[in-house]
Amino acid sequence: MAHEPLTFDLAAEIAETVRPALSDAAATSTLGEVTEDKGGGHTAHKVDDVAERVLFDALGRHGFQGQVFSEEAGLVRLGDEPRMIVCDPYCNTTLTFHGVRESAVAVYEYTLEGEFLSGAIADIQIPRVVWATSDTGVHVTSMHGSTTPATCSATERVEDAFLVVSLLKRNRRQDPPLKLLGGPKLLGTVDGAIVAARIAVGEVDGFVDHQFGQPSYETLAYELVARAGGTVTDPAGRPIDFGEIVRGLGRGEVRRHQILAVANPSLHRDVQVHLAG
Repeated sequence: MAHEPLTFDLAAEIAETVRPALSDAAATSTLGEVTEDKGGGHTAHKVDDVAERVLFDALGRHGFQGQVFSEEAGLVRLGDEPRMIVCDPYCNTTLTFHGVRESAVAVYEYTLEGEFLSGAIADIQIPRVVWATSDTGVHVTSMHGSTTPATCSATERVEDAFLVVSLLKRNRRQDPPLKLLGGPKLLGTVDGAIVAARIAVGEVDGFVDHQFGQPSYETLAYELVARAGGTVTDPAGRPIDFGEIVRGLGRGEVRRHQILAVANPSLHRDVQVHLAG
């Protein structure tokens, strides 16, 4: 079994704290309380606060002395070590409390220069973690104990594919990619780290956000897709510079990044053809 990294421990602990509470109707109601209006239609819920508290408590126990960028807290310095943890403590909060359970906990560790050290995405729906280190490749570990290598699918054509296109919010549906939407065998619209995890293990074939883009801390999820054999670019086919994203987060900068994260080069080319149409 490959050695599980710090990011695995962090993601798993947050997920295993939150998951049981979400199965309790009374607890779910409490966790859904809005605790902050972040502007622009974005809110924080109690579950976000709980997950982030677990993150910082766990970092304290592990003696982490670098920087942390978390969706809720922003950039926090815990020490002078040249490392940075980037975390989305609970991804897809709003969906959860509208009855759509497609959520994840995502944690990544980089050097301050942007070199990937490890990353982990804990699935809230299924007790498992998809993770990678700089030298092990991508694995999926069941919380029951088994670990296996993960790899993207071999589906080569849009008409055979399960694609996810980021269209949930109203502003993303103003100019939809009609040819692409009409092509896939299966189509979803949920985005976030949970989609990256499912592409990395071969359950979903690709993700498209060609207009508004994903925030920096969510875009990093797709480094695991690339490490599982996927093709990850912007809509023009230029590779995503994950290191530059990390360096920006180290300055407290959050940007949006248009992205095509697709299981293999053949399917990536077909997705681009459909987008161009």
